Amino acid sequence: MSNHQPRLQTLAQIIPPLTTSLHKGDCGRIATIGGCEEYTGAPYFAASSALRLGVDIAYVVCEKDAAGVIKGYSPDLIVAPYLRSVDNLEQGRTVGHVVQKIETILDKLHAVSVGSGLGNDKRIGECVVGAVKAARDRQLPIVLDADSLALVCDDPGIISGYKNAVLTPNAPEFNRLAKSLNVSTEALDTIEAAQKVAEALGGVTIVRKGPSDVITDGQKTFICEETGGLRRCGGQGDILSGSIAAFLAWGRKYCEGKWKHTGGEINPQDITLLAAYAACLVTRHASFLAYDECGRATQSSDVLEQVDIAFDNKFDALLKAVKPK
Repeated sequence: MSNHQPRLQTLAQIIPPLTTSLHKGDCGRIATIGGCEEYTGAPYFAASSALRLGVDIAYVVCEKDAAGVIKGYSPDLIVAPYLRSVDNLEQGRTVGHVVQKIETILDKLHAVSVGSGLGNDKRIGECVVGAVKAARDRQLPIVLDADSLALVCDDPGIISGYKNAVLTPNAPEFNRLAKSLNVSTEALDTIEAAQKVAEALGGVTIVRKGPSDVITDGQKTFICEETGGLRRCGGQGDILSGSIAAFLAWGRKYCEGKWKHTGGEINPQDITLLAAYAACLVTRHASFLAYDECGRATQSSDVLEQVDIAFDNKFDALLKAVKPK
């Protein structure tokens, strides 16, 4: 197993070149599935981070009680109030009806992020499980974060063996996930534990967030040691989730041959790992920039404001030097 950092020049191959031949959607369409009455900021952070990186269109598929609030945060987001809680599922309407509505959006996408602000409502969870299965059927890259990880713990089969998926657990979430898979991690270091969990899930990519982010599919492993900020305010994981979705969307378009850069090509089997690493790199750097400016007062809205700057710091010079074919 390999433990290293990919070259920035390699990561840059995934990023779409901005040319006059592009059309709306060519730089990616993503969705964030999440958001309930209590948690409206999380899906906003996830979808907005993808937009700040440069995807063209970002949807938020949320519970209907969250939709008005999220729409008020930004006119740039397309908000679809399709999820239903136990209290809001109309008489005669089923979870299957909800999933059918979500499928109309999935058909337009290049990647989807799931979990930001879901909460623990049983009916919302059932809707999300159906949406994840529908995304798998369409071979969409999927990021599973936050509350969606509890759904995986309840039924790992939701995502097991799907190598277009990325799970982004923090330490407590990772421990619960390992336990649900009957993986003992007590005698293992962080890297080994992440590798074992990825193997147990059949090669799904794990981003084990921590002082250094461990990114592994059980066979290949990257370690992101980019310096981040010292604040641990809620919402930074959502920014990471949306950023991974952006890079995954670009990776899908890259594999479709929508662009090629001079300087080499990428094995399509490495796209998921590379996309996850690139997003970790940018998000950690954005956190550092926000903390450097705001210090102890840093909030996730400050980190979001730095995402595009962090991206430029890491990739702008490379993209100017590496010309599209």
